[in-house]
Amino acid sequence: MEVTDTIYLNKRGKEAETWFWAYYRITSLGGQEGDHIEVSLLTWPTFDDINVVGDLDKAIVVNASDTGYTSAYPNVCDLLQKKWKIDHEQSVLIGFRPRQV
Repeated sequence: MEVTDTIYLNKRGKEAETWFWAYYRITSLGGQEGDHIEVSLLTWPTFDDINVVGDLDKAIVVNASDTGYTSAYPNVCDLLQKKWKIDHEQSVLIGFRPRQV
């Protein structure tokens, strides 16, 4: 199955400190209400998932909470803030990429 990753950059208020920036993706696996949603930090410059088994701070999150139409967005924003201190509203959309899962 092919999915489309939505890739974001959040500078976390540190314009000059690129090591502090966070690249992440949000991916809907199916796109229908109730389908899985993945959120993952990404490496720079390859945009590979950061997925360290056993390290909850660096693991991919699938279905942070309810993924219904009205609840998916606020639940993903809440996850980003609590898990990685990322304010999604301050993030910049930097692109899309198709990916096979």
